[in-house]
Amino acid sequence: MNKFPRSAYIHIPFCHRRCFYCDFAVIPLGNKVESINGYGSKTINEYLNFLFKEILSIKHKSNLSTIYIGGGTPSILNPFQIRDLIGLFRENYGIDYGAEITMEVDPASFTENDLYGFINAGVNRFSLGAQSFNNQLLQNAGRRHNEVDVLKSCSWLKKAFDSGQIKSWSLDLIQNLPLCDPDKWEEDLKKTLKFSPPHVSIYDLSIENGTVFKKLFDLGELSLPNEKEVIKNSESTNNFLKNSGYTRYEISSYCLPGQQSRHNKVYWSGSGWWGFGQGSTSSPWGIKLTRPRISKGYKEWVNTQCEKNLDPSLICKDYIYRELDEKIMLGLRVKEGVNIQSIFKEQKWTREDIEINLRKLLKEWEKFIESGHLIKKGNRFYLSDPKGMELSNQVLISMFRWWDKIS
Repeated sequence: MNKFPRSAYIHIPFCHRRCFYCDFAVIPLGNKVESINGYGSKTINEYLNFLFKEILSIKHKSNLSTIYIGGGTPSILNPFQIRDLIGLFRENYGIDYGAEITMEVDPASFTENDLYGFINAGVNRFSLGAQSFNNQLLQNAGRRHNEVDVLKSCSWLKKAFDSGQIKSWSLDLIQNLPLCDPDKWEEDLKKTLKFSPPHVSIYDLSIENGTVFKKLFDLGELSLPNEKEVIKNSESTNNFLKNSGYTRYEISSYCLPGQQSRHNKVYWSGSGWWGFGQGSTSSPWGIKLTRPRISKGYKEWVNTQCEKNLDPSLICKDYIYRELDEKIMLGLRVKEGVNIQSIFKEQKWTREDIEINLRKLLKEWEKFIESGHLIKKGNRFYLSDPKGMELSNQVLISMFRWWDKIS
């Protein structure tokens, strides 16, 4: 039986400028963007035409329960453009009553009037890409906003949430930015808690190829927190948030009761989703498809899809399960963990194969179980919090090593 995707991710690639840690598929437009009639509007409107064309090209549409408008910087768009985008899904796919519709916003790219314009357009959850409150850290990361911008944005979002005009909002921070010592990080967490955001995402800094940070790192000119400071920053994150009523329901995600991101749980559960826009990835029926990251390539791809034939991954068919290692990886990211026996059975293995392969996996995981980083309850395995989640990469590497051996 075919299961239709009920979630959609839409990539808006425009930014004022590229941050020093960013390797996403983005199009920097400069500081003076006016998305309707001013500077940059021609580029934006041309992109939206191709984006809408791609969205309409899907043959097997069904009602959506989550929509996530990410980037880039979606808040560069005018509320009317966001309204048209959401309206396109409402008219051609259908949007469930009570659907979660999230939009990423940047503290330097929207006003309070814009916020209420986005709400009137249909957005009911916002993800604020603050990264930090500290002006020095923000400047060193190539961010355009400052502490005042973050404080204003948080106050607007808190006001909209407290008055019931939005369902939720998330404050997103990056842990272990250059020159971020434990005192600076604790100050960021204290300022975060003053606004009681329903959801907090804490991302560890990753040095990616092609970024400014990578070039500085290779030159030995990037002043990153040392191992002791990294550990202290992680401890502060857990202590501050858990003592304030937050639950860590995924490696990078904390929330107050009932405030989990429904859209992100789609990815971690292995369910199918649509992805639209330059550089986006979709997996409606188990096979991933990533669009071209360059503007010209994306437009050519859209024309090919519409004029010739849709990519096979976008055509309704029996669900193809992800590779076993990816399912285990996704399962271990979340608080509930993963039922290994259930996943093994989906592989159509014999009972003997299950027993042999489980023994081999347990051998790889033995030291993590003994140290308390990985918890085993029956057939379910999950990472302990905080120790296991902080060392998740080591647990996953050992699992990938096991998978390489048996596959």
